[in-house]
Amino acid sequence: MKVGIFGGSFNPVHNEHILIAERAIIELGLNALYVIPTFVAPHKKGEVVASGEDRLNMLKIAFLSNDKIIVSDYEIKKQGVSYTYLTIRHFKKLHEGAELYFLMGSDMLDNFSTWKNPREIVDNANIVLIERRNGNYNANKLITNFENTFKKPVTRLKVYGTTVSSTEVRLRVMLGLDTLSLILKEVANYIAKTNLYGDNPLYNRVKNALPEKRRVHTLGVILTACSLAEKLGVDKKKAELSALLHDLCKYSDISDFPSGTVPENAPSDVWHQYLSYYVAKNELGVTDEDVLNAILYHTTGRPNMSKLEKIIYIADLLEPSRTFKGVDELRNAISKDFNSGFLTCLIEIEDFLVKQGKPVFDLTRQAINYYKGENYELN
Repeated sequence: MKVGIFGGSFNPVHNEHILIAERAIIELGLNALYVIPTFVAPHKKGEVVASGEDRLNMLKIAFLSNDKIIVSDYEIKKQGVSYTYLTIRHFKKLHEGAELYFLMGSDMLDNFSTWKNPREIVDNANIVLIERRNGNYNANKLITNFENTFKKPVTRLKVYGTTVSSTEVRLRVMLGLDTLSLILKEVANYIAKTNLYGDNPLYNRVKNALPEKRRVHTLGVILTACSLAEKLGVDKKKAELSALLHDLCKYSDISDFPSGTVPENAPSDVWHQYLSYYVAKNELGVTDEDVLNAILYHTTGRPNMSKLEKIIYIADLLEPSRTFKGVDELRNAISKDFNSGFLTCLIEIEDFLVKQGKPVFDLTRQAINYYKGENYELN
């Protein structure tokens, strides 16, 4: 008998999870596949996490039609840290004599040697790598390193569907955007009925202030900013907050904020960064100066920007819905070298504005001169 184990937060379950499970059953010849949501502390700081009960319910809805898939509450009932070696022990005992297959993503395989009792895991279960298209890891290198370390083979499960993440699903729900291309209609209905992920006042403020197209842009900025923050060692929650609020006042009138300050010579295209900063600081209670500055200078840039400020500037310019000529070259420049790519972005924006006959704000010119300075070392 072959039994698979597929764990994760499933917060919520999305179409790629379903595809992975169905592909694993077929390609591995599994008699049963346990889908096991991990326990997540209800008050885990900074996380938007549905309850264990809700995540279990959504999984049961998603896998209702496949009798080889068993949604297990083992780790949720157990609570505490979900150590994989203990989960393997449990299912080894439950299915005595069965051949176990443990499914994991590239990030998990990359740091597997740091897990608690990794040798016990590989001695009792076959390791299956879920290989995704356009991933951030070299699968061949990961497998070679693993096999050299543990002297055990890795089975590759290639799943080349649509790139989806539970994070994007949650953000779409919170921003009032469509999710039906990412999750089953029945799961979407459950989320709507129970109002999962829908009680964040800051997201509600943005949702009510911006039209759908601008909310799609905001979604892209959040995802891009958080990805860059993770790579550059910047606080992801700060990146998310800055990205969420950066365009809050995009469609506000300057006359609505008599106490807000906008430089007299600022072009109208940049007014919203000053107004969004004002609202974030004076109405929404944002006190983190780095976050406020990231909002304040996301359109113009300025000399001596923090990493977070640069991240929001770049994310605003290059998020996935941007399709202007040359955007892919700028994305490649950022991917190759963040700081030199950032300077390239500043210069490209200046050139674009000049060619369009639009004014270039003083702060942008000052930023370019600062970062081009011969004695300045990019931070």
